[in-house]
Amino acid sequence: MTNNSTSKLRISLSSMIFLCMGLGVLVGLFFGEMVAFLEVIGEVWIKLLQMTVLPYVMVSLIIGLGSLNYSEALLLARKGSVMLLLLWGVTLIVVFLFPFTFPDWESSSFFSTAMTEKKAEVDFLGLYIPDNLFYSLANNLVPAVVLFSIAIGVALIGVEKKDTALEIMGILLDALTRIANFVVRLTPIGVFAIMASAAGTLSFEEFRRLEVYIYSYIAISLVMSLWVLPGLVTTLTPLRYRDVVGNTKDALVTAFATGSLFVVLPILVEKSKELITRYAEDSKTGESAVEVIVPASFNFPHAGKIFTLSFVLFAGWFSGYEVEIKDYPILMGSGITSLFANVNIAVPFMLDLVHVPEDMFQLFITTGVINARFATLLSAMFTLTLTLLGAFSMCGLLKIRLSSVLRYIVLTVLLLAVTVGGLRTLFSLTMENAYAKDKIISSMQLKETMVPETVYRSQPPAVELPPEGSRLDAIIERGFLRTCYLEDDIPFSYINNAGELVGLDIEYLHILAFDLKVSLELVPTNLISINQHLNEGYCDIGSSQLMTPEGALNGSFSAPIMYSTFALLVKDHKRADYALKETIWKLEAPRIAIQPLPYYIDLVNRILPQGQLTTIESPGTFINEYSDELDAMLITAEAASAWSLLYPQYAAVIPKPITRKVPVAFPLPQNEESLADFLKIWLELKKHDGTIQKSYDHWVLGKQDETRVPRWSVIRDVLHWVD
Repeated sequence: MTNNSTSKLRISLSSMIFLCMGLGVLVGLFFGEMVAFLEVIGEVWIKLLQMTVLPYVMVSLIIGLGSLNYSEALLLARKGSVMLLLLWGVTLIVVFLFPFTFPDWESSSFFSTAMTEKKAEVDFLGLYIPDNLFYSLANNLVPAVVLFSIAIGVALIGVEKKDTALEIMGILLDALTRIANFVVRLTPIGVFAIMASAAGTLSFEEFRRLEVYIYSYIAISLVMSLWVLPGLVTTLTPLRYRDVVGNTKDALVTAFATGSLFVVLPILVEKSKELITRYAEDSKTGESAVEVIVPASFNFPHAGKIFTLSFVLFAGWFSGYEVEIKDYPILMGSGITSLFANVNIAVPFMLDLVHVPEDMFQLFITTGVINARFATLLSAMFTLTLTLLGAFSMCGLLKIRLSSVLRYIVLTVLLLAVTVGGLRTLFSLTMENAYAKDKIISSMQLKETMVPETVYRSQPPAVELPPEGSRLDAIIERGFLRTCYLEDDIPFSYINNAGELVGLDIEYLHILAFDLKVSLELVPTNLISINQHLNEGYCDIGSSQLMTPEGALNGSFSAPIMYSTFALLVKDHKRADYALKETIWKLEAPRIAIQPLPYYIDLVNRILPQGQLTTIESPGTFINEYSDELDAMLITAEAASAWSLLYPQYAAVIPKPITRKVPVAFPLPQNEESLADFLKIWLELKKHDGTIQKSYDHWVLGKQDETRVPRWSVIRDVLHWVD
């Protein structure tokens, strides 16, 4: 009686994992950041799981290949490749359904320094060629270790006295499996720690910002994991759905909980072997295939990696740089290739490939907190599907029955249609879609007016000119700094919707006046007249502009404040025409607006002789008065991004490859070396104390100063038991 009661009360490992997962989420929500320390326990458990995996991969591959003959090895390679291509095709079709879930929203984004940075290239040779096996092992370069193991396994095929070596490695494999199985028993503890830490630290604000993508990813990845892939296995093999999902649920749940496919490879091997033994009369060939396919497949992009392409599509929609359907083949081909490397390298490459701002990569990192677990679940099912299809094919048990295939296709199409359509309807009905970034930039204000200011909207009389070379002394003596500003130079100097003069340069000038202990007067000017106004005493310093030889001849400049990259402000649907320099050169007669800066006009005429240039002072004039007559305007990337926020139907495009940056500085009067020297030292100090960067982050990158508050939790915000 007691034994029967005990067996009834025994909970399966997968049930215990689910129980601890739910308990971890509840504990995280209750205690919040107080349980962040549990992350260490989770990391210890994951490292214990990883401890045996790389040796297991090596030994398993060598045994699996070494046990075959050459004809079997070639057959396995051929059939495995066909199955891999089939699964890639299915996964890609599903990935390109993602945009259909996104509602019709208008969007744009602030400038990002990632738009102008050169990309680090992937060292594919170092990743895949094990010139030093011990280095590859120490640095966890799995592809290189796998290539070495495949080479040893293939070499063993032709060795006559290989049985002894294979037997010894078989014993070693059993030992590694026993260690892995022991650590798997600790899974409920590790899962509890990981989920409690994650639930206690994830920012709700970050989640809300990305909920369209997160909900879409969860729903579609679950459809893939729980029907599309296992359904394909049950359609083509004798296996039942319960065999595929039920028999492997421990491995799948562990993969989901850990967020690591690598750690469940040994479990997938053992579970796959069990299924082969159950259905195949001669299971030896199938088991050898399993021992090869599972570790070898880890080196190829699996469904979890391929699903990262969906983020590129989302990032385009989210930022206003939507990926066009004609770019899908490029994204598909280059995406699969780049995904042989780490996704953190591949995603920036793919964003750049389809001309989406690379600061979106930070959102990818944020979504990974949740999506990575569903991606790993999907990857585990992908690996299992590939393994079972390949192994059953080797055993001659793969059957294509037309009625079963048609039923599978119909059910899959219906399920995906309902999922995609349901998500789009849900998002359209429940989420706000009002575009507000134009209001953000038009309502930005100075953090504080550090000194009294007088803003002139028309030209005041000039101040009395001091002797040449003594302008700095005159500023301090009279008690005010007079500066010239451009009225329509977003985000550097412009009038906000409250009628206030604001911008990056205005903030810098306030700080400069504060350090000089004088008040600030701001006088309007334009690019053509600014040197004259400086030299005649209307102002002492101008708002920042591109350094030019003309400006240096007719006046002077401070040391550079920053270095900018040129961009083209174009209508959104014309982005592709200007994304690459070679495509611009092929345009017959592009009509381009440019500011009245002779040095850069001559430069563009030399680089693009067929271009038709029109001189226009402000991007606002270009957009409001010349939108039909001209195709693009050449300005700095910072300015182009800001204007695209005000007018989201326009986009900032930096033609690739990026070859030059141009210095930006404050224009000064002629022969005022003491003022120039002071500004050189002042700028150096402000760069090193973070003032310049902080203001730049606010006005150009759109970062807001936010006081860090503890994450919401029941114990703090509901029960008020702690402060």
